[in-house]
Amino acid sequence: MSLVSIEGSQKYLDDALLRCITSGLFHPEQAAAVSEYSGSLAAIRTENVYTPKVEQVERLMGALGIARPHQADSRTEPASTDEEITGYLEEAGDKVAKLVNKQQSYQHALETQRQTIRHLEHLNTLDVNFDDLFSCKYLKIRFGRLPVDSYNKLHFYDDKPFVYFSFDRDNDYYWSLYVTSARDEAEIDNLFTSLYFERLIIPAYAHGTPTKAIETINTHMAATQKAMEQTQTEMAAMAKTQGDALRRLWVDLKLLEHRSEIQLRAAELRHYAATGSGNFEVIGFVPLRRVEEFRKCFEGLEVKVSPKPADASASLTPPVKLRNSWLVRPFEMFVSMYGLPNYKDFDPTPVVAITYMLLFGIMFGDVGQGLAISLIGWLLWKFKKMPLGGVLERIGIFSAVFGLVYGSVFGFEHLLDPMYKALGFAEKPVEVMAPTTTNIILLAAVGIGVVIIVMAISLNIALGIKRRDWGRAFFSNNGLAGLVFYLAAIYAAVSSLALHKSVMTGPYKFFLIALPLIVMFLQQPLSKLAAGKKDLFEGGVGGFIVESFFEMFEVLLSFVTNTMSFLRVGGFVLSHAGMMAVVFTLSGMVSASASPAVIIIGNLFVMGLEGLIVGIQVLRLEFYEIFSRFFDGDGKPYVPVTDAADGGEALSAQAA
Repeated sequence: MSLVSIEGSQKYLDDALLRCITSGLFHPEQAAAVSEYSGSLAAIRTENVYTPKVEQVERLMGALGIARPHQADSRTEPASTDEEITGYLEEAGDKVAKLVNKQQSYQHALETQRQTIRHLEHLNTLDVNFDDLFSCKYLKIRFGRLPVDSYNKLHFYDDKPFVYFSFDRDNDYYWSLYVTSARDEAEIDNLFTSLYFERLIIPAYAHGTPTKAIETINTHMAATQKAMEQTQTEMAAMAKTQGDALRRLWVDLKLLEHRSEIQLRAAELRHYAATGSGNFEVIGFVPLRRVEEFRKCFEGLEVKVSPKPADASASLTPPVKLRNSWLVRPFEMFVSMYGLPNYKDFDPTPVVAITYMLLFGIMFGDVGQGLAISLIGWLLWKFKKMPLGGVLERIGIFSAVFGLVYGSVFGFEHLLDPMYKALGFAEKPVEVMAPTTTNIILLAAVGIGVVIIVMAISLNIALGIKRRDWGRAFFSNNGLAGLVFYLAAIYAAVSSLALHKSVMTGPYKFFLIALPLIVMFLQQPLSKLAAGKKDLFEGGVGGFIVESFFEMFEVLLSFVTNTMSFLRVGGFVLSHAGMMAVVFTLSGMVSASASPAVIIIGNLFVMGLEGLIVGIQVLRLEFYEIFSRFFDGDGKPYVPVTDAADGGEALSAQAA
C-alpha cells in the first residue's frame, strides 16, 4: 500500500472526491488525524432523485409487457433532458395508468361475476324471484355460504330474530340465506360475520330466479370480456409504438441515476476531508503498484497528489489486501474467516493452503472420490463462482494423490494392483487395513503434528523478531523457550519409547527442560525488562506467582493435547477405509443386481458425510493448532470507495 495525500483549493473538493470514487482504488482515512488543517465538513446524504423515475419507467414497461434492455448501451451522455423526461413520463404515465386501471376493473368484474355464478349454481333449487325478495321494505335478506362448523352452532342463537334457509352443501359449506328485520339488520349481520358467513352480492342487473340471473350474468360477462380484450389491444398497440422510446428512456435514467449516485457518495465522503484557509486535504491508501494509475485520474484538476510510504503516519494503520498465486488464492476465505493479517506481518494463506491440502489428502485418500470432489469444486467455481469450489478442486486432487498411495479407488482397495506391479512394486505402498499398519499410521500422524507445531512456533518467533516483540519471540510458550522445551521433550520421549535410550542427563534436564520452563514462567517480567519497563510485577509478586503457576500448568497440558490432537489425522485414514469396507460388506449382502446401487449410494454417503467432517476437522486443526500460535488476525481490510452498485454499503462499512 501507499499512503496518498490529495490537496488543493476547497472549490475542487467535490471533483477530487468524485475522481477518488471513479478510480475504484482509494481507501479513505480521516485526514484530520494527520493533516495540518483542523477543520472538517459534515457528510451530505440525500435520496437519489432519479431512482423514483427509474422505478416509474420500469412499472410502465412491466404493465405494457416491454422487456428491459439487458444492459445500458455505450452512451456516456443521456439523450434526453430532465424536462423532456418529466414531460414524457407525465403524458405516457397518465395514458398507461388509465389503461391499466380499466383492465384491472374489468378483471375484478369478471372474477366477481364468475364467483357469483358459482354461488348461484348452488341456489338453483330456490324458485323465487330476486326482484320480489329485494323489494321487501321491512325484511332484509342475505345470500351466501356458511362453514359446516358454524352451521352446527346456529342452535345457540335460536332466540335471535332471524330465519335461516339452506339450499345446498358440500364437505365445507352450506349455501344458504338468512332473513331478518330491518330493525335488527346490524345485530344479525354481525352475528353471521362472527360465524364466518361469506355473503354473496347479487348484481343489480340480475333479475328473476337464480337460473335467469345466471343467464343475465353470463351476458354481462361476455360484454366485460370483450371490453377487456379491447383494452389489451390498446395496450399492445401502445407497447409497439412506445417500446423503443421507453427503453431509451430507461437507459437515460439509469445513466443519470448512476451519475447522481456517484455524486451523492462523493458528498458522503466529505467528512473524511480536513479543511482550513480555503484549502482541503484528503488522505487514504492505494495499492503501491497502481499509484501512477491513480495519479492519472486527477489530470486536468488543480490538486496535488502526493504518494508516501504506507507507514508514513504512525497514527494510521495501512489496510490489507491479500495477493496470492492462483494455486492458494481460494484458501484466502479461511484466512479471512479467522481475521486478516496485520500489514506488517506476513500472509499465512500459503501455509494454510499447503497444510490444508496435505492433511485433507492424508485423511481422505481415495482416487475416485478425490477426483469426484475436484470435479464438483470445478463446477461450483465455473457456474457459481463460489470460493469453496476452488478449495474443493485442490483438496480433491490431493485426495486422489494419497488415494494412489493407499491404492483405493471408490473403496476398491486392490483395483490398482496391476499398476503397482507394472511399476515394479510387490504390492501397493500402504495397506491401510493391515494390523501392522495401524500403529505406524497413528505414530506418523503424531509426527506430522509435531512438524506442524514446530513450524507454527518458528513462524511466531520470526514475527516476534520482526515486530521487535522480544517477549513474544523468546520468552513465551510459542517463542524460543517453548520451542526448545517442546523439541527436548519430544526427543526424550522418542528416545525412551522407540530407542529404549534415556537422554535425561543432568545438563539435558536443566538446560533443555527446566531452564525453558523457568523462562516461560518469568515471561511477563522478562518481556517488560527487554522492553525497558520498570513495573516488572504488575499486581504484586504473589499474584504473579499464582497466576503464572496456573498458566504454566495450562501450557504443559496444551503441548500434550495439541500434539495428541493430530491423532485424528491417522484416525480418519482408518475411518475412511473402515466405512468403505462396511459399504462393500452391505453390497455383498444383497443380490448381484442391487450391489452396484449399494456401492454407488455408499460412495456418495461417504463422500458427503466423511468429506464434510474431514474438511471441518482440518479447519479446526488450522485454527486451533496452527493459527493460535502465531496469527493475530488484527489486520484492517482494504475497502476502496467505488462507483459499483454496492459502493454505498462498502462506504458505510468503512465509515463505521
